[in-house]
Amino acid sequence: MVNTMENDEEIDIIDEMILEEGRKNHPKTSLLCPVCNSINVTYYLGGQIGYMYQCKDCGYIGALVIES
Repeated sequence: MVNTMENDEEIDIIDEMILEEGRKNHPKTSLLCPVCNSINVTYYLGGQIGYMYQCKDCGYIGALVIES
């Protein structure tokens, strides 16, 4: 027989761990252009197969960007 009291306590502990992780300040990542290393990169278009990005500085359009 499964002790539901222990399961409930474990669930409460896991829920608290999830909440704590959400409160942490995670560093933001920036998208960098692979051609000119600019951070002025935006989503160009996307769909089920992935995203395309556009660099507003050099005009690069492509799927490859650098995350930093």
